[in-house]
Amino acid sequence: MLTYYLILDVPTDASDEQIRDSYLNLVKKYTPEKDPARFRKITEAYEALKDERSRVRQKMFGAMMAKDYENALLSLADVREVKRRRVGLKELFGTETKG
Repeated sequence: MLTYYLILDVPTDASDEQIRDSYLNLVKKYTPEKDPARFRKITEAYEALKDERSRVRQKMFGAMMAKDYENALLSLADVREVKRRRVGLKELFGTETKG
């Protein structure tokens, strides 16, 4: 969500009017003919932030997505830890250690 504020170059506490003004200035500067990729990003950011309802929805789903990424990273770390514990010298070097 922070990315959308950066794209529109507005503070995170920007009003609807500030967001709209910035959007209008940016789409005039980056028209679909000049820079279609940037125009799409600007429009996507505006759609996500254009009013209070959109911002709340974006915060909710953005937080959920961040949590999904966090859980995925944690599960990956757990898998690596389990693999680390299972591998012994025999598996690493193909020989047993002398005690």
